[in-house]
Amino acid sequence: MPQRKLHSFLPYATSLALFLAGFAYSGGYWHVEKGANSMKMLSMPSEPRQAALAGAGIASPYNAGETMRNPLAAVATNSPSLSFSKTEFSDNIGAGRTSMLAHIIFGGWHLTTGIESLNYDKIQEYTEDGLTADGLTYTAGTIAAQLGVAKKFNSASAGLTFRYANQNIYDYDQHGFLFDGGVKYDFIKNIAFLKKIEFGAIFSNFGWLRSKEKETAPLSVQSGITATCSLPLDFSGALSADLYRRNDSAEELRTGLEIVFRDVFSLRFGYPFSGGENDALSAGFAINLGFGDIEYAYQNRAVLEANHIFGISIYF
Repeated sequence: MPQRKLHSFLPYATSLALFLAGFAYSGGYWHVEKGANSMKMLSMPSEPRQAALAGAGIASPYNAGETMRNPLAAVATNSPSLSFSKTEFSDNIGAGRTSMLAHIIFGGWHLTTGIESLNYDKIQEYTEDGLTADGLTYTAGTIAAQLGVAKKFNSASAGLTFRYANQNIYDYDQHGFLFDGGVKYDFIKNIAFLKKIEFGAIFSNFGWLRSKEKETAPLSVQSGITATCSLPLDFSGALSADLYRRNDSAEELRTGLEIVFRDVFSLRFGYPFSGGENDALSAGFAINLGFGDIEYAYQNRAVLEANHIFGISIYF
């Protein structure tokens, strides 16, 4: 096979091997009792855009900060960057989540490193008969650190992320060694009013958990397509539709819409179709300041109620 053809074929072959290996090994990890996963923070949207689009849009990441959940996102930014995000949960949860991700480019390779944490307020202890033990409290939380690499190959991109996670509840600890991987491809560019069509597919949280009891990581797969078109008055629109499945939940169709004005201001809306109680509209916006972005998203879920996600990215 000629060198040029081999080079263009390499990302597809690598991505296919990753997916086949992941599905072949997952076996008993895939069909898990509903809601039985541990470390669910690792499957929650961590960035405002992901949250505003109801988790859709993996084929068209906005910036490198989305690499916390999408291994393809590192190639979305063409300069070194720092991204920060914070999730404010409702009073029903009594917790907060924060994350930071750094992105650099070295010889055409996009390298990322990130850390995130979920910390709960002090939790009241109970005695064996269910009565409150006065004055006694304990803490719980999850922390995860990750390293990622991604690269563009003409119209294709591929990415891989390794993550270490630790969850502590009172005196119970568990450790996770997990991988995310994926590939994306740009099918069409600048034909009439259609600016581009992008396809992407990823798997997340494939790996192992170590603890005293048998625990299962929130393994998931997602594939999606985004169509971006030109609109009048310097506006553009992007419509995303993604199929998502986590190993302890039913299939879900995630849809998202972005309306962008001159690449400066974006409005975002999302809705998931799963037939469950968490099907609810989400929304958000982004402002591009040139040297960075300011983002916000609002989500409403049956159990979690209203969540607010804030994000800032700085480019160098």
